[in-house]
Formats: sequence, C-alpha cells, structure tokens
Amino acid sequence: MKYVDASALLRVLFSEPGPSVPLAAGDRVVSSYLVEVETFRAVDRERLLGNLDDSETALKRKELTELLGRLDLMPIEGIVIDRAKGSFAVNVRALDAIHVATAEILAAEAEGDPLEFWTHDDRQATAALSRGLTVRGR
Repeated sequence: MKYVDASALLRVLFSEPGPSVPLAAGDRVVSSYLVEVETFRAVDRERLLGNLDDSETALKRKELTELLGRLDLMPIEGIVIDRAKGSFAVNVRALDAIHVATAEILAAEAEGDPLEFWTHDDRQATAALSRGLTVRGR
C-alpha cells in the first residue's frame, strides 16, 4: 500500500523531476481527503502565478480529477484528529500532522501489507519517520 501526500501527486501531475510514486495497476494508493483541497489549490496557484493559461488549467484540473479517482481517500475523523494533535518528535505543520496520522492509522490496520509514505516535503518526511513510517520519494 502506498500513502501519497499532495507533493507526491503534484510531482506526477506536473511531471516534475525526481523520484515519483509508481502507480501500477492493482496497487492500493491512499491519501486523506485533505489531498483534494491541497492539490486543486496548487493548480489554481499555478494559474494565478501565470504558469498555466486557462486551457492548461482546465487540462490539469481534468488530469488531477482522474488521478484522484485512482486513490482511496480516507476521511478526517476524530481518531485522525486525536493522533494528529498528539506530540511529535519534530516540528510539524497541521496539515502534515493530519497526513502522517492518517498514514499511521492505515499502517496499523494493514495487517501485514507494508505501507510506503510518499512525500517530497522534507519536514513531512521527518515527521513520518519520527512516527516509524517508511518514507519514499525524497
């Protein structure tokens, strides 16, 4: 199982250099519903910065919708909030804490199916490592 954050999805969407999460048919790829907001905001930010015109923005939004459709999205429930508001060994931003907490819960429920936490964000990677997750993508 692969857990992806927004940075991992955006690297795929924008074909950015560096290691990208492999999205082979049959792989279970999961994230928090939070990733929808983060990634659509990122596409809009690129438009507002002048990096995408209207046509490119429409295409990226369509591609993003298709990419998100391949994921199992997990709700942000009370158990996630409780774990995210707990103490971390490192400084963690709120959204990163929600991603790490969601992945931790999924890893605990995976019953032998190892979870890879895919991110390209150094602070989030450190937070995931501090909670014992296997981090990929840096």
